[in-house]
Amino acid sequence: MQAKLASAGRPGFTPYAGFPQNNTLLSALYPYPQFGNLGITGSANGASKYDALQVKVNKRVSHGLQANVNFTWAQGFTRPASQDFFNPQSAVWMLQQIPPVNLNFNIVYIVPKFAALPKVANTLVKDWQVGWFSNYQSGAFLAPPISTTLNYLPSEDARVPGQPLYTTGVNLNDHSTYNPYYTQVLNPKAWTQTLPNGTIASNCNVNSVCPAAGPPVFGANPPIVYYKDFRAPRTPSENASIGRNIRFGKDGRYNLFIRGEFVNILNRTIMPAPSTANPQNAPQKGAGAGTIYTGGFGVINAYFTPGSGNLAANAPFLQGRTGTIIARFSF
Repeated sequence: MQAKLASAGRPGFTPYAGFPQNNTLLSALYPYPQFGNLGITGSANGASKYDALQVKVNKRVSHGLQANVNFTWAQGFTRPASQDFFNPQSAVWMLQQIPPVNLNFNIVYIVPKFAALPKVANTLVKDWQVGWFSNYQSGAFLAPPISTTLNYLPSEDARVPGQPLYTTGVNLNDHSTYNPYYTQVLNPKAWTQTLPNGTIASNCNVNSVCPAAGPPVFGANPPIVYYKDFRAPRTPSENASIGRNIRFGKDGRYNLFIRGEFVNILNRTIMPAPSTANPQNAPQKGAGAGTIYTGGFGVINAYFTPGSGNLAANAPFLQGRTGTIIARFSF
């Protein structure tokens, strides 16, 4: 630092008395160098933006029915960390991890007392409560594979033009088109290593040495640069409930509320995201007589050794329909 300052005509300069002489030039240029690199908090610095169409429909309670529907069509962007300092316009904006499309709705219906029904019939049907909640959204963006040909900053693999990203399905939504035990759902041919001279080579892998000639290639430093068409499976959610208020005693002073709640009531198979490890390496097999995929690029690791699966640690993935009964007595 002192050498650079001396060459600029400021020998012996320090930002404050006692500033360590062996500190870097960058540390001396902070606004308050005695406190280090203070981050900006709560400042509208224009480093992110969010564009969305948001629609909300709300039906207030009437005749025992209330409903709410929300729809969002959105995309969010943030400014990436500077990668190529000689070309600051090379990556002005990058996607945030925000689902492009989201739809959710909920309905609650409480059966009222019907004047046309006799007392016994009303006693059986009134005060039942039926509820439904659904949420549907686009699959989360997948992080592109990290290139093993690192230069000054971590880089991403380059996409190969004309190669599909998936080996099956559309964004892995149709589970009937693949079996996660035996299908590599992501296409390894869609990605290739980037050479330091700016070209790509399909034979550049962990077992071969890439040429080092040419200027460095700056890739994506975390946060990762996402692609709109490279996404994990969707995770639709449908939950339902049914309950009943049972009032008894003088003037209904006692109340017994019984409620059943059902998660994933349609018993959907919800898959976790596939791995985006190095696509130049073959996926691993080991379970089921060595035929079931257990890891590697494009593999949905859905296999658990019998008796060892911990579904709670993988919620909401791979869980079937569950139900809970709740009872509450008040007086």
